[in-house]
Amino acid sequence: MIGIVIFILIGCSSNKSANSNQKPATIHTEESVENQPTENPEPSETQAAQNETWQLYNASDLPDLEKRIEPSNFTLYKCDFLALLKQLDKNEITIDLPMIDQMRSFQLENSNTMSEELAAKFPNIKSYKGKSEDGIYAIRLDTNEEGLFVEISSPQSKQLISPILKGNTTFYALCRSQDLPKTQRDASFH
Repeated sequence: MIGIVIFILIGCSSNKSANSNQKPATIHTEESVENQPTENPEPSETQAAQNETWQLYNASDLPDLEKRIEPSNFTLYKCDFLALLKQLDKNEITIDLPMIDQMRSFQLENSNTMSEELAAKFPNIKSYKGKSEDGIYAIRLDTNEEGLFVEISSPQSKQLISPILKGNTTFYALCRSQDLPKTQRDASFH
């Protein structure tokens, strides 16, 4: 009987040492197979977030709210304003913004227009400056409780992104500066 027990113990220990060189078995569920890397990897989380931040939107589907601006010609976008604010909360900021011809990437830095005390008192007000990654366009970008305000300029043109509705940080008009009507005050300074 003792011989049988010793034989079984020796057999078990040899199986353990043989199995210790093998990699553990991987069980593939549908979820784990979907998350496996592929030859064409998915965009990074940051890239995906920026691609989803701006979506073209039909002007006829706008909520029935008072307009903030009424450009004569514009492209309407729906913006995930909170996601955009998270993108701006980094030390090194690269952000994608719509332009009339295409989406472009911009490198931004805090323009430090407010003192630290004032910035602490009004944390929603931020101001940035920068350039497009290709160096063609200069940008000024401001955020506050009313939304995002962007001026993108080159020697040939000036494009603006601004909330189109009062009290709404979701819908934005992209237009050329000449597409906005001149106010009486603006006209008096020309």
